[in-house]
Amino acid sequence: MWPGPNPPMGPPPPGRGQAGPPWAQATPIRPSAGWYALPVLVLLVAVAGCVAVFGLLWDDSRVADGPSASGDPASGVQVQLSDGHGYFIYVRTGQSSPFACSVEMEGRSGHIQLTRQNAWSATERPAYRYTATFESPVTGTATLRCGGTEGPLLVTPDDTVNAYLGFAFFAAVGLALFAVVAFVITIVRRGGAKRRAAVLTGRPAR
Repeated sequence: MWPGPNPPMGPPPPGRGQAGPPWAQATPIRPSAGWYALPVLVLLVAVAGCVAVFGLLWDDSRVADGPSASGDPASGVQVQLSDGHGYFIYVRTGQSSPFACSVEMEGRSGHIQLTRQNAWSATERPAYRYTATFESPVTGTATLRCGGTEGPLLVTPDDTVNAYLGFAFFAAVGLALFAVVAFVITIVRRGGAKRRAAVLTGRPAR
């Protein structure tokens, strides 16, 4: 019996082994701990992708950092070439573009195809203008001769690969920053959810 004339209204307080009201029971924490895997996966993709690109293009980058050479187009330009790699040809500003070029090495010579490949990445040179790109058929010191133009020629390695490496690096940095931000947001949101759950249940947040 409850002492006094008026017994208390409402459900009795939960006793030992009894469940409390629904709002006081444990609530799931959102976002779940599985969301930590997302930034980790993004970071791994960024690192693996960057390493793969640098590994594939490292040899091209080494050639792209090679020396330039200049000389007379008729007598020939002594230039260091690497088989299969591209090279830019520049002529003096105001001079006509060559219509044909050949490469001579160790007594053997052959014509090369002039294209505009990677012209967008050709660096501007003082007193020169870009005119053509060719792919080297030999490796070593060779003589480049061109017809149809006057004045000195300037030959430089095609360094477009350095632009690709730069793009890959900044893309990896961007993905890494995204991973860090996503990780911090997940920690903050889970911490807030744990504190709210602790207030409702009366249990300390862990």
